[in-house]
Amino acid sequence: MNGTIITDYEIIIRSDKALVPVRLIAQELGASVDWNGSNRVVTITKSQKEIVLAIDSNVASVNGIEIDLDYPAIIYQDLTYVPLRFVAENLDATVRYSPRELSSEFTYYYDTQMPVSPPGTIVRDFANIIIDEKYNFSDSITKEEAMKKTQQICLEGLENFSKILRENLVKSNENPNQLDDDFKGIKKEIDRMMYIGEVSRFYKFTIGPYDILFDRINHKIFFVIYSSSTTVKEVNINDPGLYLPIFIVG
Repeated sequence: MNGTIITDYEIIIRSDKALVPVRLIAQELGASVDWNGSNRVVTITKSQKEIVLAIDSNVASVNGIEIDLDYPAIIYQDLTYVPLRFVAENLDATVRYSPRELSSEFTYYYDTQMPVSPPGTIVRDFANIIIDEKYNFSDSITKEEAMKKTQQICLEGLENFSKILRENLVKSNENPNQLDDDFKGIKKEIDRMMYIGEVSRFYKFTIGPYDILFDRINHKIFFVIYSSSTTVKEVNINDPGLYLPIFIVG
């Protein structure tokens, strides 16, 4: 949400609709929340916008205008959950349910026939819902500049990663240079990084087992790692296990 990974709350699915805790969505998007326990009504206010939802009611109101809901607000584990898309879009945010909105020309990785994002993996264990306030990206960093910056950071991370592994080999009385070919292989993947599209506020690149999301607003970088489950994490160049999935994938 707005370029930050949220892991402290559950997202629940009811009748194919995503519901989220009202205070999470409202506070992250700069709105206030009022709860009327007697009437079981939640009111969300932002600037000149007022959204009113009654628990278990399929009718909500936006600035006094009644609107039918696909699914009502509910109480779940003592928290009020509200329909994500309805609330987010009425608070001037965009909602994306999968970062696979790519053109057909980016279907395959380099000249191989390996899919860039293997079908069926993107939503396996990670709900992959991206919520962002609307921005004007006309003055944002270009994809070429973003790729150059991403490559630089990935190479810094590789240098730290290789240094740590070499030190561990020395401590184990093993040849510290035995993984040099592996390090060269990772560098080769970084050097030939490929741009594969835009997802909400992110540019999307790929380097073999990883897809990379580059936030055009705050320039944070996230790895999307596919294995038995899909992992998304912010890139930290000091992470000693930064490139381990490449070793595991082979």
